[in-house]
Amino acid sequence: MIVKTSIRTAVIECIDCGVKTVLRGQIYLGQELICPECGTWMQIVSLDPTEVDWIYEEANDDLEPKAR
Repeated sequence: MIVKTSIRTAVIECIDCGVKTVLRGQIYLGQELICPECGTWMQIVSLDPTEVDWIYEEANDDLEPKAR
């Protein structure tokens, strides 16, 4: 399995509360993050540019954001 990674500094913005967080070091697709301000679970969905989205869980055939 090949995992796309990037070693750099990136600034992400929480998709729930808008707080900006600096990521340093190895960043990889699928990496899970938790907003330090509001506790929202996010996942890196793109490396260039670095973008995040909610982490989804499958429940009863519906996609719902992962519980905090």
